[in-house]
Amino acid sequence: MRHDIGIEGPAFRLRPIALGDCRFVLDLRTDPRLSRFLHPTSPRIEDQERWMGDYLARPGDYYFVVERLTTGAPVGTAALYDHDPGTGTMHFGRWVVSPPSMAAPESLLLSYRVAFGILGLEAVVLDVAAQNAKVASFHDQLRTPRVGYRPQAITLGGTLCDVIDYRVDRAAWTDMEPRLEEYVTQVALVLNR
Repeated sequence: MRHDIGIEGPAFRLRPIALGDCRFVLDLRTDPRLSRFLHPTSPRIEDQERWMGDYLARPGDYYFVVERLTTGAPVGTAALYDHDPGTGTMHFGRWVVSPPSMAAPESLLLSYRVAFGILGLEAVVLDVAAQNAKVASFHDQLRTPRVGYRPQAITLGGTLCDVIDYRVDRAAWTDMEPRLEEYVTQVALVLNR
Protein backbone atom coordinates (compact mmCIF):
# COMPACT_ATOMS: atom_id res chain seq x y z
CA MET A 1 0.00 0.00 0.00
CA ARG A 2 1.29 3.43 -0.75
CA HIS A 3 1.74 5.19 2.57
CA ASP A 4 3.79 8.04 3.99
CA ILE A 5 4.71 6.59 7.38
CA GLY A 6 8.32 7.03 8.36
CA ILE A 7 9.96 6.78 11.76
CA GLU A 8 13.50 7.22 13.06
CA GLY A 9 15.42 5.72 15.93
CA PRO A 10 18.94 6.43 17.18
CA ALA A 11 20.73 4.62 14.32
CA PHE A 12 18.11 3.51 11.76
CA ARG A 13 14.87 4.62 10.16
CA LEU A 14 11.90 2.95 8.53
CA ARG A 15 10.71 4.57 5.31
CA PRO A 16 7.99 3.48 2.89
CA ILE A 17 9.18 1.01 0.30
CA ALA A 18 8.98 2.13 -3.33
CA LEU A 19 9.12 0.57 -6.77
CA GLY A 20 12.74 1.71 -7.01
CA ASP A 21 13.63 -0.64 -4.14
CA CYS A 22 12.92 -3.80 -6.14
CA ARG A 23 16.58 -4.62 -6.88
CA PHE A 24 17.52 -4.17 -3.20
CA VAL A 25 14.61 -6.36 -2.04
CA LEU A 26 15.43 -9.03 -4.61
CA ASP A 27 19.11 -9.08 -3.62
CA LEU A 28 18.17 -9.30 0.06
CA ARG A 29 15.56 -12.04 -0.37
CA THR A 30 17.73 -14.19 -2.65
CA ASP A 31 20.87 -13.92 -0.50
CA PRO A 32 21.53 -17.55 0.56
CA ARG A 33 22.58 -16.41 4.05
CA LEU A 34 19.20 -14.75 4.59
CA SER A 35 16.68 -16.70 2.53
CA ARG A 36 16.68 -20.05 4.32
CA PHE A 37 13.57 -19.20 6.34
CA LEU A 38 11.80 -17.09 3.72
CA HIS A 39 9.15 -18.12 1.26
CA PRO A 40 10.74 -18.64 -2.17
CA THR A 41 11.36 -15.53 -4.25
CA SER A 42 11.70 -15.49 -8.00
CA PRO A 43 15.19 -14.35 -9.06
CA ARG A 44 13.66 -12.28 -11.88
CA ILE A 45 13.51 -8.51 -11.35
CA GLU A 46 10.36 -8.38 -13.49
CA ASP A 47 8.57 -10.66 -11.02
CA GLN A 48 9.69 -8.50 -8.08
CA GLU A 49 8.48 -5.36 -9.87
CA ARG A 50 5.11 -7.01 -10.58
CA TRP A 51 4.80 -8.09 -6.92
CA MET A 52 5.72 -4.57 -5.78
CA GLY A 53 3.15 -3.01 -8.12
CA ASP A 54 0.48 -5.30 -6.65
CA TYR A 55 1.64 -4.45 -3.13
CA LEU A 56 1.42 -0.69 -3.78
CA ALA A 57 -2.25 -1.11 -4.74
CA ARG A 58 -3.14 -3.36 -1.77
CA PRO A 59 -4.78 -1.73 1.30
CA GLY A 60 -3.82 -2.57 4.88
CA ASP A 61 -0.19 -3.43 4.11
CA TYR A 62 2.68 -1.25 5.37
CA TYR A 63 6.03 -2.29 3.91
CA PHE A 64 9.23 -0.49 4.91
CA VAL A 65 12.88 -0.28 4.00
CA VAL A 66 15.23 -0.16 6.99
CA GLU A 67 17.94 2.45 6.40
CA ARG A 68 21.05 3.51 8.28
CA LEU A 69 20.52 7.10 9.47
CA THR A 70 24.08 8.30 8.89
CA THR A 71 24.38 7.03 5.31
CA GLY A 72 20.85 6.42 4.07
CA ALA A 73 21.99 2.96 2.98
CA PRO A 74 19.23 0.33 2.91
CA VAL A 75 19.99 -2.60 5.19
CA GLY A 76 16.70 -4.47 5.44
CA THR A 77 12.94 -4.62 5.19
CA ALA A 78 10.00 -5.02 7.58
CA ALA A 79 6.23 -4.99 7.16
CA LEU A 80 2.94 -4.83 8.98
CA TYR A 81 0.26 -6.54 6.88
CA ASP A 82 -3.01 -8.50 6.89
CA HIS A 83 -4.88 -5.85 8.85
CA ASP A 84 -7.94 -7.20 10.63
CA PRO A 85 -10.06 -4.16 11.51
CA GLY A 86 -12.41 -6.30 13.61
CA THR A 87 -9.65 -7.27 16.07
CA GLY A 88 -7.25 -4.38 15.46
CA THR A 89 -4.40 -6.79 14.65
CA MET A 90 -1.77 -7.04 11.94
CA HIS A 91 1.01 -9.48 11.14
CA PHE A 92 4.65 -8.47 11.40
CA GLY A 93 6.89 -9.99 8.76
CA ARG A 94 8.94 -9.59 5.59
CA TRP A 95 11.63 -8.88 8.18
CA VAL A 96 14.95 -9.41 6.48
CA VAL A 97 17.98 -7.56 7.77
CA SER A 98 21.56 -7.74 6.57
CA PRO A 99 23.54 -9.26 9.47
CA PRO A 100 26.46 -6.87 9.60
CA SER A 101 24.09 -3.89 9.96
CA MET A 102 22.93 -4.72 13.53
CA ALA A 103 19.55 -3.20 12.56
CA ALA A 104 17.29 -6.06 13.66
CA PRO A 105 16.46 -4.85 17.20
CA GLU A 106 15.88 -1.24 16.18
CA SER A 107 13.81 -2.16 13.12
CA LEU A 108 11.59 -4.28 15.38
CA LEU A 109 11.28 -1.46 17.93
CA LEU A 110 10.34 1.02 15.20
CA SER A 111 7.84 -1.43 13.67
CA TYR A 112 6.09 -1.88 17.03
CA ARG A 113 6.03 1.90 17.47
CA VAL A 114 4.33 2.23 14.09
CA ALA A 115 1.89 -0.54 15.03
CA PHE A 116 0.86 0.74 18.44
CA GLY A 117 1.67 4.46 18.30
CA ILE A 118 0.82 5.43 14.73
CA LEU A 119 -1.66 2.80 13.51
CA GLY A 120 -3.27 2.34 16.93
CA LEU A 121 -3.36 -1.45 16.72
CA GLU A 122 -4.51 -3.67 19.54
CA ALA A 123 -2.02 -6.45 18.76
CA VAL A 124 0.72 -7.62 16.42
CA VAL A 125 1.10 -11.30 15.54
CA LEU A 126 4.27 -13.00 14.35
CA ASP A 127 4.83 -16.43 12.82
CA VAL A 128 8.40 -17.69 13.25
CA ALA A 129 9.78 -20.93 11.88
CA ALA A 130 10.89 -22.88 14.94
CA GLN A 131 13.98 -24.02 13.06
CA ASN A 132 14.97 -20.34 12.78
CA ALA A 133 16.46 -20.64 16.26
CA LYS A 134 18.23 -17.29 16.20
CA VAL A 135 15.05 -15.31 15.52
CA ALA A 136 12.94 -17.41 17.91
CA SER A 137 15.56 -16.93 20.64
CA PHE A 138 15.59 -13.18 20.03
CA HIS A 139 11.80 -12.96 20.50
CA ASP A 140 11.97 -15.22 23.54
CA GLN A 141 14.68 -13.05 25.13
CA LEU A 142 12.38 -10.04 24.69
CA ARG A 143 9.68 -12.12 26.43
CA THR A 144 7.44 -11.88 23.40
CA PRO A 145 4.37 -13.91 24.39
CA ARG A 146 4.13 -17.30 22.68
CA VAL A 147 0.53 -18.21 21.92
CA GLY A 148 0.85 -21.34 19.83
CA TYR A 149 2.99 -23.96 18.19
CA ARG A 150 2.07 -25.56 14.86
CA PRO A 151 4.04 -28.68 13.83
CA GLN A 152 5.03 -28.89 10.18
CA ALA A 153 2.86 -25.87 9.32
CA ILE A 154 4.90 -24.38 6.46
CA THR A 155 7.37 -25.46 3.83
CA LEU A 156 10.48 -23.32 3.49
CA GLY A 157 13.34 -24.24 1.21
CA GLY A 158 11.73 -27.61 0.55
CA THR A 159 11.66 -28.43 4.27
CA LEU A 160 8.59 -28.75 6.48
CA CYS A 161 8.97 -26.34 9.39
CA ASP A 162 7.20 -25.98 12.69
CA VAL A 163 5.84 -22.52 13.45
CA ILE A 164 5.91 -20.61 16.73
CA ASP A 165 3.04 -18.14 17.02
CA TYR A 166 3.75 -14.95 18.97
CA ARG A 167 1.25 -12.23 19.86
CA VAL A 168 2.13 -8.81 21.24
CA ASP A 169 -0.85 -6.91 22.59
CA ARG A 170 -0.72 -3.44 24.15
CA ALA A 171 0.00 -4.79 27.64
CA ALA A 172 2.84 -6.98 26.39
CA TRP A 173 4.23 -4.05 24.38
CA THR A 174 4.20 -1.81 27.47
CA ASP A 175 6.24 -4.50 29.23
CA MET A 176 8.61 -5.17 26.30
CA GLU A 177 9.31 -1.64 25.07
CA PRO A 178 11.75 -0.57 27.83
CA ARG A 179 13.87 -3.73 27.41
CA LEU A 180 13.95 -3.41 23.65
CA GLU A 181 14.69 0.31 23.84
CA GLU A 182 17.58 -0.29 26.26
CA TYR A 183 19.04 -2.91 23.93
CA VAL A 184 18.64 -0.60 20.91
CA THR A 185 20.34 2.24 22.79
CA GLN A 186 23.35 0.04 23.55
CA VAL A 187 23.64 -1.07 19.91
CA ALA A 188 23.31 2.56 18.72
CA LEU A 189 26.16 3.63 21.01
CA VAL A 190 28.42 1.13 19.28
CA LEU A 191 27.23 2.05 15.78
CA ASN A 192 27.35 5.82 16.29
CA ARG A 193 30.91 5.99 17.62
